[in-house]
Amino acid sequence: SDLPPSTLPAAAGWGLFLDLDGTLCGYRDDPADVALTPRLRALLARLAARLDGAVCILSGRSAADLQRLLDGLPLPQVAEHGGAGIAELDAGYRVQLDAVEAALREIAAANPGTWVERKPSSCVLHYRAAAGRAECLRTAVMPLLPAHPALRLLQGVFVYEFAARGRDKGTALTAQMQRAPFAGRVPVAVGDDVTDEDAFAAAAALQGFGVAVGPRVSASARFGLADADAVEEWIAGLVGDGHASR
Repeated sequence: SDLPPSTLPAAAGWGLFLDLDGTLCGYRDDPADVALTPRLRALLARLAARLDGAVCILSGRSAADLQRLLDGLPLPQVAEHGGAGIAELDAGYRVQLDAVEAALREIAAANPGTWVERKPSSCVLHYRAAAGRAECLRTAVMPLLPAHPALRLLQGVFVYEFAARGRDKGTALTAQMQRAPFAGRVPVAVGDDVTDEDAFAAAAALQGFGVAVGPRVSASARFGLADADAVEEWIAGLVGDGHASR
């Protein structure tokens, strides 16, 4: 259901975990075209001040991408669905990821409209421009899983992403909640994609809740918001700026 206004005054005690693409910002055909509006940047800075810094960006993007997009905003950031850094630490994992990348590049070469994005610790096949081939692509990528047991497959919005098994947005949220400034707060996870379900479940396990963005039916979120614009207006309400001009 949509967020009732009666839930808003409790925000001072929240630890907020925000997805980026599809949640804070609408999707673009090219992910490089996504940007925070000046108003949203200002709202996030005010929100972080109100919550004593307990606002974390929890995204599938690489750490470098997040730094570029947030550009100085003083927010904790968790990249690659919580899997950032594992390839630097684990040579065996890196070998498997390299092999999957090579296979995905072969699949992309055979399927116009698809492209491969290699992040430091994960690899993505994007198919937004070939949406009709989703099932065909799924059939092509699924056999990669048994051969590469360190990896799991995330099936998101027009993406098939291979990432570290045992690391997800839920484990990342749980780890953040152990430390300042999040410790002792009520975790609230906001996101639009299947990968955010792990964060919703982890928040609920810690007596918090999830907020699902968009039309996808969520298994674990308690509340919903229609789209990224609705998220921006909700944040404006949290910081007492509900009537600010867009």
